[in-house]
Amino acid sequence: MKRWGLVICLGLLCLGLTSCSISQRADSTSDSQGVMTKKQVVTLATSRPLTTLDTDKMTEFGRLNNTIEGLYTTADNGQAALALAQKVKINASKTTYTFTLWKDSYWSNGDRITAKDFVYSWQRALAPQTKAPNADLFTGIHNARKILAGKLPASELGVSAPGKFKLVVHLDHPMAELPQRLAYPLFGPQNQRIAEKYGKKYATKPQYQVYAGPFMVAAQGNTKTHWHMVPNPRYWDKQHVYLQRINVDVYNNTASMWQDYRKGRLDEVRLVSTQNIKSYQKQTAYTARPYSKMVILNYRQQGPNPSINQLLQQRLARLAISHILNRKKLGQASYGVTSLPAQGVVPAGLSRGQKGTADFAAAQPKQKTLAYQPRLAKQEWQTARRRADVKNITLSLSYLNAPYSLKVAKELRRQLTQLPGLTIKLKSREWAVNQSDGPTNTDLTLATQHAQYADPLAMLALFTSSNMANTGHWSSAAYDKLIAQASNAPSFNNRRWRTLLAAESRLMQDQGVTPLFQPASTYLVNPKLNGVQYNTVGTQSNFKEAYFVK
Repeated sequence: MKRWGLVICLGLLCLGLTSCSISQRADSTSDSQGVMTKKQVVTLATSRPLTTLDTDKMTEFGRLNNTIEGLYTTADNGQAALALAQKVKINASKTTYTFTLWKDSYWSNGDRITAKDFVYSWQRALAPQTKAPNADLFTGIHNARKILAGKLPASELGVSAPGKFKLVVHLDHPMAELPQRLAYPLFGPQNQRIAEKYGKKYATKPQYQVYAGPFMVAAQGNTKTHWHMVPNPRYWDKQHVYLQRINVDVYNNTASMWQDYRKGRLDEVRLVSTQNIKSYQKQTAYTARPYSKMVILNYRQQGPNPSINQLLQQRLARLAISHILNRKKLGQASYGVTSLPAQGVVPAGLSRGQKGTADFAAAQPKQKTLAYQPRLAKQEWQTARRRADVKNITLSLSYLNAPYSLKVAKELRRQLTQLPGLTIKLKSREWAVNQSDGPTNTDLTLATQHAQYADPLAMLALFTSSNMANTGHWSSAAYDKLIAQASNAPSFNNRRWRTLLAAESRLMQDQGVTPLFQPASTYLVNPKLNGVQYNTVGTQSNFKEAYFVK
């Protein structure tokens, strides 16, 4: 059964119409069977073992996004395209979306995928006993905010299944970016029958989970150092899934990773050192992948030390920290020459204006707050120290226990200690399922924020007063109001664009968080591997139509 229609162009979605109905063809490109190798097995590397298959317990989906499919998927042009939904009808006020699902979509165990699977999944993500790390993404769907605040049960979420293949989503207000949000794996379905059958065991091992995407995690052969995926035999477009297996090997150090790549045991290796990047830049295997994420510095303004609080609560102190940083050197010392110095908190290439000409990142108005101005920085710091009545002060800085993060932290310490009387004490932290759990325990926190959908709001909404990702608890009523206005906009119009720019301006003027740089990951990839869709937003890579050529 072919799936017909259009890829949604979000900037023009239902523009000027009172209501609309949209369908689409999620058609695959023609295959290349004639040039394929017999063995279609790709082996990839990761630094994290497989700890859960529960979408509600993941902050990042990594390779597992290849096992998940939802109402929408991210197309190769970065836009949202209908996937498990055959069509969508939007009411005149753009507050109700009615999805009609395809009737030929099945879970990997043979169960049919229905509208109730989406209702169950979304309510489960918001339930207090689950509360997914990225549950804030549901905000805007009717009652989601009240559910997150504990004022209503998850069953009151504005989603219902009036028919087996009909899903209705009610919004508190228009959300121009809704299709982009719904392409994120958190909004995929979950099989309630399987979840209830296995209870606490659900999604703890491959045999306790079922899959809606092109691949599924194999039940056998999974260890702390290896796991793998195989094609989902029930996937609706299985004829365009060419890989026989995706191996994922876990490495604790880059040396062994490099050794295996050189021996042909890995089809992809990430370049870590700047020396390696320079050495391999001219090889056909070399590739640099920009991604819509930003390395940032968070401030704790309500810590146990009153003197530090008095210092970091000053806008002038935060501006001094921003102005002392040479962001180009900071990025190059860690991620290499392909990283981009921050122009603001919104990454380059994430979103463009209505006519597709203006990149939001380049248009951000307060870029001077991020300029390298060491003389000004020292003046600002001296004033801030005097107002806080401190002379010499030690600030703790936490970083994720990973090679890239450590490199950033060390270079950051070197640059920050150019400020008079400042000492930086580094403290590593382990990766956790939910990075937002609990208060920050250091004065400064080095973090990476990802844009989970292609809109400036994906980054800017993270720093509102109530957002779980706002671990530094910076708060501005004016900023919250601007974000609310942009969230309520019915379409991607100029007014919404200006509102988002005004919000970004306020965040940067106050340095509520300090953006550092936008990393671009560099890799060596087997040149015979074709058909991988690399996304700049949401999930990073889609292997659905990947294949090896002879």
